Amino acid sequence: MATKKSGKKPSGNKKKSGNDKQQLSQGMAIAALLLNILVLPGLGTIIGGDTNNGVIQLVLFIVGIPLAFVIVGIPLMIAMWIWALVSGIQMVKEADAA
Repeated sequence: MATKKSGKKPSGNKKKSGNDKQQLSQGMAIAALLLNILVLPGLGTIIGGDTNNGVIQLVLFIVGIPLAFVIVGIPLMIAMWIWALVSGIQMVKEADAA
């Protein structure tokens, strides 16, 4: 018996790059955005899958709380909230695109 061989190799062991993100559903992306807006900046980003940026946002926001007593922390907290807001909106847009 002759068997046909295709030129393709099985793709069982594909290497994934570090930029591959698991796709979020639209509902999960909206929940992450709401967490970023209403609860803690960075928490929704972590839950949305962007752990590195979420941890940075969360830590800098928490550091800004005691620094708010010397006024330096207020702009830091506002900047982290805006960054988390933008991250949440990007997650929603990526979920819509899929």
